[in-house]
Order: sequence, then structure tokens, then C-alpha cells
Amino acid sequence: MDKHTQQKGEKGFLAILGLFSLVCFIASMKLFLAAPKLSGEGTVPALCSLVMLVTTVLSFAELRGCPQPFEDKPPLVKKAKETFAFLFPGKVGIIVLYCILYAVMLNLIGFAVSTVLFLALSMLTLNHEKKLRMLVIAGITTACVLVVFQYIFQVQLP
Repeated sequence: MDKHTQQKGEKGFLAILGLFSLVCFIASMKLFLAAPKLSGEGTVPALCSLVMLVTTVLSFAELRGCPQPFEDKPPLVKKAKETFAFLFPGKVGIIVLYCILYAVMLNLIGFAVSTVLFLALSMLTLNHEKKLRMLVIAGITTACVLVVFQYIFQVQLP
């Protein structure tokens, strides 16, 4: 099997993925240890996060032997921007940032407000035309989700 050349941002991405996998594994183990049954609520998340963690470690081990492409060393800030643009082309990075902010804002301002903001910002970022229409669609979508999940299925939303 031929070894591949290390790609731009590969080490950084694996480091972030490894940290994320470790956090997920710790959180899922807390769920699993609260009810340690094979059919418990923490079993699947614990197994999935363990697989993520192991594959990240194996990817790092495989990456150690890969040759790095020759390139001039730009300043750290410029390199970080180039790597971010390479990993998240176009508007993908902005939408990922919106997803992270949405997860944080759920507990702070509640489901309805954070969902309307997330949907509106995402739609406006992806399409700058018809701003009022996008806001109306975000509001109607959030209202439908609230009615279906909170009142029909009786799921408690944050």
C-alpha cells in the first residue's frame, strides 16, 4: 500500500477531531455509567465515540510516516486562514460556525429564538435575495417544529 502525501491542514484537522472525539467519549461514558446496561441510553454514544477516538489515533499513527509536501512556510495567521479556507470552502465554514453558535445559544435563549436566528442567518448567508421571505420561512418552520414536537409528540424542547 502506497503512503500518501500529507495534505494541507490534515494534522490540525485530526487534532481537532481527536479532541472532539475525546469530549464525546467522556460525555457518553457519563451517560453509560449512570445506567450501565447494554440497552442503556449511553451504550451507542459510548461505542460510536470510542470508534471515533480509535480511528483518529490510528490516522495520526499512519500520518507520522507520510512525507510532507514542500512549501514555503507562511506566517502562522496566513497559514491558518489558508488551511481554514482549504478545509471549509465557500460558505461551509460560516455554516459550521452557525451550527456551533446555535448549539451554544440553545441553552441561553431557548429553542424558538435560537432556531429562528439560526435558520434566518443560514438562509440569508446562502441566498441574499428575498430577505423578508427568508425571515418568514424561518419563523414558520420554527413554529411548525414547535407544534409537531412539543404539542403533538410531547417532546420537551430546550
